[in-house]
Order: sequence, then C-alpha cells, then structure tokens
Amino acid sequence: MDIKDNSKKDPVAKLYLVDAYMRWALLAAEEVVGKQGLAVVLRSNNLERFIDHYPPELLKISGEITLGDYANLCAGLLTFFGRAGKSMVVRIGRLTSKYAIEKQSAVYNVTARTAARLMPSAMQVKIVLDSMADGYRKLYQDAGQELHFRVEDRGHSWGFVSVECPLCAGKKADTHICWGRIGTLKESAFWLTGKEFEVEEVECRAMGDPACVWEVSKTPKS
Repeated sequence: MDIKDNSKKDPVAKLYLVDAYMRWALLAAEEVVGKQGLAVVLRSNNLERFIDHYPPELLKISGEITLGDYANLCAGLLTFFGRAGKSMVVRIGRLTSKYAIEKQSAVYNVTARTAARLMPSAMQVKIVLDSMADGYRKLYQDAGQELHFRVEDRGHSWGFVSVECPLCAGKKADTHICWGRIGTLKESAFWLTGKEFEVEEVECRAMGDPACVWEVSKTPKS
C-alpha cells in the first residue's frame, strides 16, 4: 500500500470539516492505538496541534479543520498499522460511529429505529444509509458548503457514494484507502438492525475515481 499527497491540487482537501467529526475520530483512534501511539501519528502527519487538544464536540464548522486534516489522520493511521491497517482502521471507524450515534441526533433518528426494524433487511439498510447521506448534506449546507452524498441501488447491494470524500481528500494511492467508512457503515447498519452486513469499498478518489463508493449488502451475514 502506497499513500502519497496528490501532486495535483485537490480542492476537496481545502473544504472544512465538522468539528465533532474530528473529535470522534481522535477519541476512537486513541482508544485503539493509545494516547502515545496517536501522538506519534499526529506528529508524523502535520497534526501536532491536536495532541492533547481535541476539537470541541460541536456539530458545526469552525473553519479550523479541513477535510485535508482528516485525510492526513486517516492516512497516518494506515501507515502506522502497516499490514494490519485495514482491520484496525475499520475498528476505529466503528468506534467513531458509536460516538456519532450517541451524540448526533440529526443523522440517527432513535424514534425511526423501532419502526424500521419491522421492515425487510434491505429496506432497513437503505433507511440508515439515506439518513446518513441526508444528515451529512444538511450539516454542511448549514455551514455554506455543498458536499454530495447519495445512495444507489446496485442490485444485491446499496451503493453509498461520497463525491467529496473526507477520508482521502488530497491523497493518491495504489489501492482503496477509505476503510474507516467501512467501519462507520457497518456499525450504523448494526445499530439499526442488530445484524452484521458486508461492506466493501469499490471506488476511491485516491485511485482516480470520481467519487468514493462503498457497497453495502442488502442481506445480513448468515
């Protein structure tokens, strides 16, 4: 796996990130790699300002954290873990999602959860993906930014599409690298359904694709 800064300027990397998203990612990473390990990752990826100073838990954009910062954290964690990178970053993604589910009512509607569990598995998954896409869009629109998320029907799976992906903004790689989102999608689907679903990244901006796309199975694991 080879991850580099993209030699072509990526305007997505200059967009601003919701403060709480960086905080939750840092808390999740600290839980997995420990405080000292996370400090190494931050120092190695021009993120020293976050050592012992996580952003506030605000579902707003302060204009101090970019998508490029978030991508540096994600790439740094993959480099830190080496061969174990994918499974560890997926785990961090799941932990990040747990923080989001606990705090982010704009995306995760607890009332809808009970009603959704009466539906077929495929519709349950679509509900959670639609809720995530709609919630993300609204948060960024409220801050005056347009980030495009959508859900596509791909037959046996749903495609979750992120045109301006925060996980790889400004990066170039020889493989898909947005594995943290795999964890986020897995945990979100589990929260709604109580079941595990297969999730795979099939397109990645870091490899030159126009958007990052994850396919989420419509049927749970047996």
